[in-house]
Amino acid sequence: MSTNAQFDASLPTPYKENWREAYRADSSESPRMASYQSPGGEVIPFIQKSFRFSGGQSKDTAEYPFGGLWSNEYLNEKPQSLTVDGYLRGPAYIAQRNKLIEALRIPTDDDNPGFIDLPFWGRFPVVVNDNYEISESSDEQGQCTVSISFTRAGVSITDRLDALPPASVELEKSKFDLIITAINDFVNKLSINGADIALLLTGFGKIKKTLLNILGRIQGVQKILDGVTNEILGIENLINRGVHAPREFAQTLINAGNSIAAGIFEIKNSAALYGRESNRSSNTDTSASAAPSLPSPDNEKNVLIIFLSADTYTLSEEAATVSQEATLTAIENLYRILAFLISTQLIANMDSLTYKKAAGYWRLLEKLEESIDRENPAVYTAMQAVHNALSRALSEREISREMTRQISVAAPLLYLAYYLGCNEDKIRELNNVADSFVVEGAVIYV
Repeated sequence: MSTNAQFDASLPTPYKENWREAYRADSSESPRMASYQSPGGEVIPFIQKSFRFSGGQSKDTAEYPFGGLWSNEYLNEKPQSLTVDGYLRGPAYIAQRNKLIEALRIPTDDDNPGFIDLPFWGRFPVVVNDNYEISESSDEQGQCTVSISFTRAGVSITDRLDALPPASVELEKSKFDLIITAINDFVNKLSINGADIALLLTGFGKIKKTLLNILGRIQGVQKILDGVTNEILGIENLINRGVHAPREFAQTLINAGNSIAAGIFEIKNSAALYGRESNRSSNTDTSASAAPSLPSPDNEKNVLIIFLSADTYTLSEEAATVSQEATLTAIENLYRILAFLISTQLIANMDSLTYKKAAGYWRLLEKLEESIDRENPAVYTAMQAVHNALSRALSEREISREMTRQISVAAPLLYLAYYLGCNEDKIRELNNVADSFVVEGAVIYV
């Protein structure tokens, strides 16, 4: 229908606001007739008997127990439906009837809509619905009745995708929205009193230890790791300062998690910039002063697997009251949301992502997503946005399917790369090849 995804659902401009003028432009003219035009086809007029226009709003309605009544949240405007009833009359109505049926048989969609033109409403771009009806009666010869239902044409999937921001930008924006929503949801779930504050401090103290343990799995430049450590210890600083504000704890936790992902990416970028030169110098210079080669740990995979398993994360503290139980559950849920956010970042930025790996990570991510409390419609919407943005980012990448070849005789890596048609670095990455001498056995390549 349109190349602009900013669709305007307002009504078309009527011919005249005065109904008499709209029905008959001039007293000497015949009454204006309704008509249908198929995509690229001719206009087929008919006499309008009645017209029904329907629309509405989609709402998310939540009901609450114990006299909590209900809440409504706007989700979207429903598609507009148009139903028109009328007649075809006259000596040649049979020819007009058949033309109308053939016109209604022509496929319609958002890119190729038909048009229904009504005297009192104007011209709507429409898509023909599942059924239409033409009926005749033996005691009303010389005419037939028509009843047709349409949905107003909207925005095609292609145009909608073209109007979306680049996948990386969309993913970053959706993650930011989820962070704000998750923090607000966490704060709203807590009713802090003395016992709950103690549980809050204990719970975040344990999460701090969990993050430090995850940091211990990362190999890289000490300066980068020290910076991540300081962000994680920000949780301990809040505890030591006697801060009792849930929002500050939630924000500090999110910052600590983001620092882990940022540290991994910085380590990876450093290895990409300097690793090859360092390896080259260590292979050519055997003197004591030769620079050692930088390690190439799979930090992304190691950390990703830990965060993807957060669907079973629980705190071992005992809850004596309902409010304490709510506090524990809220902390656990916030940590799972953090794990979900970091996992999406790591998956989206993996260089060595193949089809098989992506499918495996996606299944684990969905399992983690299912473990998160999404009863709050805002949290559900924000998480779904991240989910969709990651899906779109992955679909835009050329993710290759892994293949395996059995190499029965040991072969040099460079020859093997030429033989398989795969980059030597990719073979190293997929098979954990430590050197460039010889490789044998089951070799994975893309």
